[in-house]
Order: sequence, then C-alpha cells, then structure tokens
Amino acid sequence: MNPDSTSEVLSALRDAQKRLTDIARPFKDAERLLKELSDPRTRRNLKKIGVSLSRLRALPPVQTELTAELGPLIETLEAFVQEQERSRPLYFGRSLREAAEAQQIAFSVLTSEPPEYRLAPFSVGADFRKGRAELRYARLALCEVDLDPESLLKARLKMLEALDTKDFCPERFFDRLLEAYRRVLEGRSMGERVNLVDLLPELAFLGQSERFRKDPIRDHYQPYGRVRLAWDLARLRRSGSLSRKGLRLGLGTATMSTTRKKEGVLFLEDETGRGQYYLSLCFAPDPTPQGA
Repeated sequence: MNPDSTSEVLSALRDAQKRLTDIARPFKDAERLLKELSDPRTRRNLKKIGVSLSRLRALPPVQTELTAELGPLIETLEAFVQEQERSRPLYFGRSLREAAEAQQIAFSVLTSEPPEYRLAPFSVGADFRKGRAELRYARLALCEVDLDPESLLKARLKMLEALDTKDFCPERFFDRLLEAYRRVLEGRSMGERVNLVDLLPELAFLGQSERFRKDPIRDHYQPYGRVRLAWDLARLRRSGSLSRKGLRLGLGTATMSTTRKKEGVLFLEDETGRGQYYLSLCFAPDPTPQGA
C-alpha cells in the first residue's frame, strides 16, 4: 500500500474517532446527570437538582428519541423543585414539632428567614435547598445532619450527653475559672477585665486529667472549646454560684462593634434560647460574700 494513502486513511480514522467522541460526549454527560438525579439522596438536595437540570439543558442538542423524552422529564423535575421549595418549610416545621412533642422536648419557631427552630436546649438552622440542618448552641455550630426530624433528634441526644455531664460541680468550675483568670491577668490587679476567649487555653489545660498531665499526648487530651465554655457558664449562672471565697464573677457585655467579630465574643443563652453576647469576665470583691 502506498505510504501516503496509508497516512491519509489513518488521519481520516482519527478524524472520524474525534467526531464520534464529540457526538457521544453529550450522551455520556446526560447519563451521568440522569444517574445523579435518580439517586434518592439527591432528592433532598434541591440545590443539587437545580444545578443538574441546568447542566442537562445546556448539553448540545442531539436528535434522538431520548432527547425528546428529556424535555418533559426536566420540566417535571423543575416543577418538583418549585413545589418542594414552597412546601418543605411548612412540612418540616410541622414534622419536627410533632417529633419533639412526642419526646416532650420544648419546640418553637425562632425565625422564618433565615429558618431557625428551637429544639431545647439547642437551635436548628435549616437549609431547605440543600436538605441539610445544623444543630447549634450559643450560636455556634455543633454538627450538620440530614434535614429530617429523626436525624436531628438523634444528634440532639448525642450532643446533650456530651455537654450535660453529671460530674459538673459549680464550685469546682468557679475555682477553675478563677485560676484561669489569675493566669491571664499576668500580675495585673484583681477586678480588671479579661476577654472570655483568652481564658480558653488556660481552662482547657486546667481541665485535663491526671493521665494527660503524666503523659501529654493527643490521645489523652480532652477538648475544651467555645461551646463548652458557653454551656458551663450558663450552668454556673443557673446554679446561682457566682459568688465564692469573697469574690463575685462578673461578665462584661459586648458592644455593637465588638460583636461584629464573632470569634472574640461569646453568646450566653438562657433556658429559652434567648441571650446576648459577652466580651469579658472579671472577679472582684463581693460586698456580700457567700460560701466558703
């Protein structure tokens, strides 16, 4: 065979393969998108459905029977997304209320936009387009789960067991706060305010077990973060143990300007979930001391 003619044939074959690949690409993309849309897990994520539908509509037109079928399917799914966006907030709120009341858990709607619910002692932020919910305390995220009552109630119980420990002693926590405060003062006068978040490293260290102190490795470390501090401060206030050893614990509220930087302040809640941001803490002589 003439070498030139062989080269021409190979070139023609490569061109044909490329054209076939270009023709087949929309089918492969359509197959992948349809597989995503048919996955039951995708049904919860309205945002993901919308993205997949937009990509389906953007595929190059290929005249096949499948193309004719896709149009009505896309329209049906778009109508499903619109209907779910309208109905999900009402249905979810009602379902969560019924599930909470069945377990005698206090429930209320905090805000409608953005949607937030009270699932005592926590709050729930709902993302209806993604089909996800965030469990929160002190306006801090605890965990994220699927947007359904059963998942939220399981997460609530798990977080409650982790935070509401039975070994909490108000007097010991007061003393631990006082020791952390003295360390942060670094020689300054008692009564001066220190930022709450500056206490966290000292509180974390003071709360470690004897096992950690003897062998300070990661496996022996017990975390102590912002959520735990907010939780323990709320328990201390509820116990009425803000005075001890002739000293009274005082909390300094955050100003409008300081609350803009959420990493520097701490939101303290009451039993209803209401509260305010605090910036600082101090220990000062109590004019009417109580306790030992």
